[in-house]
Amino acid sequence: MSIIDSTKNTALSVSGRSKEIAGFVFKNRDLQTEGKADQITANLRRARSKGTEAVASVRKAAGL
Repeated sequence: MSIIDSTKNTALSVSGRSKEIAGFVFKNRDLQTEGKADQITANLRRARSKGTEAVASVRKAAGL
């Protein structure tokens, strides 16, 4: 994962958490749900990146 992708994912996660908290405080379920969705998206992107790195590592070890 590049530093740029990592930074984007962190920013998305932080903004998602902020939306979730704001939605909770102001009793806005839509905003709260949007914040949770942003956090899930950031986590999925991180997982995809780790999976891609793992596959590349296995390919390198296998000499492919």
